[in-house]
Amino acid sequence: MKYLKLITIATFILGTTVISAQEKSKETVQETTKKTYKLYKDGKLIKNSVLVNTKISQPILTDDADKKKVNQTRVFPNKKKVTKTVRIDNDKDDKYDEKIVFSYMTDSISDFVLVSDIDEIIVAVEDGSNLEILENITLKSKANNKKVYVFTDGKGKEVELFVESHTSIK
Repeated sequence: MKYLKLITIATFILGTTVISAQEKSKETVQETTKKTYKLYKDGKLIKNSVLVNTKISQPILTDDADKKKVNQTRVFPNKKKVTKTVRIDNDKDDKYDEKIVFSYMTDSISDFVLVSDIDEIIVAVEDGSNLEILENITLKSKANNKKVYVFTDGKGKEVELFVESHTSIK
């Protein structure tokens, strides 16, 4: 009975180790920053704060020519997946009122976030500890899909965004 228990535990540990070793390796970097932005609503200047959590993930790839070597040369993929979670405080209390989670694929990290102004989502660019609302950039929904948006960044490159969620957390 003792050996049966020991063999069962050893098999379980070995099985979970082998299964988890089969997953593809991925590099993930995460950063959280707090920013403020200003809007004019009904002629009044309103200052809102946002908490932006940025998560960048990309697969860890190696050169096929180095497959059997111990020290393999790392190959960096063209695109990284960037997921941003933006919590917006629309009033003077300490609690966040809205949350927007969106992701996009990019080859270079862009310093922009999506913020909300009542019924619309707008683009803001990071400017030090503040966010600057870009009034000349509008998000275009792709094929009448309210989850996928496209906008052209400052470098003339189109960025396709997938809005995973936009919720009120009051």
